[in-house]
Formats: sequence, C-alpha cells, structure tokens
Amino acid sequence: MNNYIALAFDPDTCLEREFAAASIKNVTIFRTDNADQLRFSVTKQPVDLLLLHLELPEGLSGLALLSDIRKYKPNIPALFLANKQPSPQVWMEAASKPLIELMRTPINAGELQFHLARLCGRKEPLPLPVQPVEELRSDKSGRLAVNKISDVFGLTVADIARCVERPPQTLHKTPDSISLQPGLHHFERIAHGLITVTGSIKGLKMWLNSPNPEFRDNVANKDHAPLDVLKLGRVEFLADLIDDARLGHPS
Repeated sequence: MNNYIALAFDPDTCLEREFAAASIKNVTIFRTDNADQLRFSVTKQPVDLLLLHLELPEGLSGLALLSDIRKYKPNIPALFLANKQPSPQVWMEAASKPLIELMRTPINAGELQFHLARLCGRKEPLPLPVQPVEELRSDKSGRLAVNKISDVFGLTVADIARCVERPPQTLHKTPDSISLQPGLHHFERIAHGLITVTGSIKGLKMWLNSPNPEFRDNVANKDHAPLDVLKLGRVEFLADLIDDARLGHPS
C-alpha cells in the first residue's frame, strides 16, 4: 500500500481525529491552524495532497482556498471531506476543477484508498469497495442468488437474465451458480451503494421505484424509475452511475 503525505487545514483537529478513528496508517498528516499557515507550508514542504473540508472556519470556502493555493502550486491534488451532502452547485464546481476528489464522512478506509489512488497517479484506481449484502446471498452457499435478488429488487428472473446475458432457464436451474457471480455482482454494487446512502433495504426499494429526472424520456415527457433501467438489462450502467454519485462525480 502506498504511503502519502497530506497537508491539512485542521484548526480543530477534526480531520486528524477522523483519520485516527478509521485506523488510517498510510497517510501522514501535517496539520495547519489557519489559511495563512497552509499557504506558507504548501510552498515549504513536499506533500502529496491537501486535506480540506468544503466548509471551513473563518468564513472560508474550501474550494476558494484551494484556488488561492494553486496560484503557488498549480497541480497539487486535493481531497475534500463533507459531513453532509453538498448542493449540486458545489459538486459541479468541484467537478469542473482538476485533481479534486470529494468524500463523505465518517471516513471509510477502503473508499479512502480508492480516492487516494485516483488523486496520486495510480493508472488504474482501486475498485470502490463493496460490502456483502446478506439479503442477496444464498443461505446455504453464501453466494449471490437470483431468487434473493429478485425479491429485493422486484425483478423477474427474465429481467435478471437480460442483465447477466444468460438464458432464463439457466438462472432457474442454478440460481447461485459460480459462473453467474460476476454478472450478479453489479446488483450487489447497487444494493451496497443505495443502502449506504438510504440506510435500509426499504430506502433502496423506494429509490429504485421512484421516477428520476436522470432517466428522462423527452419524447414521452416522462421521468423513468431506475427499475425501468434494470428491466432493459442496464445493470452495470446503473451500478456505475450510483458509484459516481457516491464519489461525488455528477453525471
């Protein structure tokens, strides 16, 4: 695992405590107490990235402070942390700037490594970590199972077969087959991401069944639900979209 040196604007030591609570061992944090100290330090010591909150004390904006610092160090990467969902305008402003990643707190160690790899030059970023969703897994084998996915997502076996590009008969015969696991994994990505955001299987089902302007049919003048996208077989597309939303990359 790569080691990183981070310069943090952390007057109340909350970032330092967040990293300690998440048992992050491969990031050395040099803390600064105010914006002037951060501006001075960034020109005097080698660092891999900046750690900033989106909203800072002293009435400062994290994005505005980064723009100021990049006058002196134009290509320094920055990881922003937010303890609540920022507005779409803030996401869009951040997305328009290079070498920025955004992450919600509390810190998840696996997700943090994903962001660090993206920021600090790894050609292929680490996959966004996915925790097993027991509601999707066979009680006997522990593998992802078509019948469980059908129950949670409200899809027919034929719908799931379309997503994994296999005949429905195959799914009926061996619903937790090893050969099906790569395709079924995208359903677990979706479930894990939505449970992380909504907090429950109920929240997952509500999101899947709610009309979403992301899936606007301009001809019919209608917003489709994400479940309609799955019924078209676009499971990997939807999983990628949810991962991007979790990472703060608006579509």
